Amino acid sequence: MDEARIQAYVSLIEQLLSCPDGEEPNILQANEALIDNGLLQVMESYANSLEEQGSNNNAAWLRTIAQQLGQYLNPQEVNLEDYQNFLLEVLQAEDESNSDVAVVYPILQRG
Repeated sequence: MDEARIQAYVSLIEQLLSCPDGEEPNILQANEALIDNGLLQVMESYANSLEEQGSNNNAAWLRTIAQQLGQYLNPQEVNLEDYQNFLLEVLQAEDESNSDVAVVYPILQRG
């Protein structure tokens, strides 16, 4: 990650922190080329710096935005735990019911 890119990330973060409530989507859309995992890393570092300065609310807000952007960038990661729980439920139902389709199929349809 080069210095110019980091500065662009910092500029975007500062715009987000200082914009009027509700303007965040417009700012993000205008800077869509900067939305990547590098931005998320810089957001976390920036949030850590804010915490060190005692600005816990802004740090928490920034982390929330970063989490939402992370879900946008990596949607498969968001549902991994849900998928694992679903798979475990199906396997347990199959085992406990001796593969009874009347028990297993409703779970599969729900999923």
